[in-house]
Formats: sequence, structure tokens, C-alpha cells
Amino acid sequence: MIRVLASTISIQLQQKLLHREFWLQLFLERILPLMIPLLAWTAIFKHAQADTLGGWAEQDMIAYYLLVFIIGIFTDIQFHYEMSSMVHMGTLNQWLIRPLTFLETTLSIILARIILLLIPALAALLLCLWFFPAVFAGLTLLSLWHALLVMPLSLVIFSLLSTAIGMCAFWVIKTDSIFALVMLVLEFFGGRLLPLDLLPAWLERVSRVLPLRFGISGPVEAILHPQTTALASLLFGQVLWCVLLFALVIFLWRTGVRHYDAVGG
Repeated sequence: MIRVLASTISIQLQQKLLHREFWLQLFLERILPLMIPLLAWTAIFKHAQADTLGGWAEQDMIAYYLLVFIIGIFTDIQFHYEMSSMVHMGTLNQWLIRPLTFLETTLSIILARIILLLIPALAALLLCLWFFPAVFAGLTLLSLWHALLVMPLSLVIFSLLSTAIGMCAFWVIKTDSIFALVMLVLEFFGGRLLPLDLLPAWLERVSRVLPLRFGISGPVEAILHPQTTALASLLFGQVLWCVLLFALVIFLWRTGVRHYDAVGG
């Protein structure tokens, strides 16, 4: 099974890497937008002429957005698009008779996508280390250890969200708008647009229990402030959301396949 899974991942990678527009999208749509929040916050600090805003120093804010951006790259796994295409073009049938189960096939597609997204993520990280070396000067080995613990679960949360939304293709024609709406809301409450402690108190309390808090801001806090982050509760929240989202994916898949068989695709 591992050999078949590796072969499927390899095929997925080859299909993506052969298209030149993939590389243009990879860098133009994912790396260049990094400059927008950095320039915006630099201008805000300069205009305010303050050392800190809302308890955040300028260097801390830059470090926060750099890490948020790098993690946020992996929200673009886009399995929902693949699933929608398979259901409505009828190619789902061929995946149902492959040696791998469909959920294993889904895993291969997502792993291939994550490997591809590592390219802009690493490129963005290297550019940040080049242009903002002082920002990461305060990171320690404990920060790296926290990153190794929380990042894999963060990727699992992103993957399960994309898969759950993709399963909606059994009932709706396009899942793009659903994915965009869900991610817009969850990214706001997950800390991608603003650090959570800058939100109003009642919004912050809501955001603390939503999935992307454990996918974005929680991991960033664990990396930037390893001494003060409650790592155990963060990992518990990540694991809990992984279990809940996986259960949702299984439910949608089983219900969706029955619907798919009933109406013929």
C-alpha cells in the first residue's frame, strides 16, 4: 500500500510541476502578497510614532505576520476543487475502483499538494531571513521544538477543512464559494488578519475555540513565545479538532457516496 501511495503522490506532483502557470501562481499569488501586511504595519507604526501598539512591538508584529503568512500558505491545499471536478466530471468512478481506497487517494492528493506548497513556504522563509534577520534573532531551540510539534497538526487541520468542504460537491455544483466564505471567516477568527488579542474581548473568546486558532495563531504564539505558551492545551485543541473534522469528513463521504450512487453522479 505504501508503494502505491508513493506512486500516486509522484504522479500528482508530476502533473502539477509540468504546468508553467503553476509556478507563476506559486510565487505571484503566494509570495508577493506577503509584502502587503508588512508594509501596512510598518506605515502604521511610523505614523503612530509609538514603540508598541496593543502590546505589540514593530519587530514582534513583523515576525507574527511572517509566520502567519508562511503557515497560511498551506490553507491553499485546494482539495475542494479537485473533489468538485471529480464528482461533476464523472472521474470519481475511476478512483473508486483503484487499489487504494478513496480516502487513501485523497491522502495522496493532499500530501502531494503540501509538498508543492513547501516550495513557496521555504522561499518566503528564506526571503524573510534575508530581509528581516533581526526579527528571528529571539527564536530559540525551544521555538524550533514547538514548531516541530504544532506544525504537522496545523497542516492536518487545513487538510481536513479542505476535504470536508470538498465533500459538499456531492450536493452543490461548485465548492469554491463555500471554501472562500468559510476560510474568510475562520482566518479572521484564526488570527491571520489580526492577532487575536487585538480583537474585542467577546470576539477573542469566540476565536479561542475555533479550528483555525489552532491552525494559525496558536502555532505562531507557540513559536514566538515558547516560554509563555500553554503547549499542552494547544496540542489538545489541535488533536480534538483533527478528530472532529475527520469524523465530519467520514460522515460526509459516506452520506455523499450513497447520494452519488442514487442519482448517478
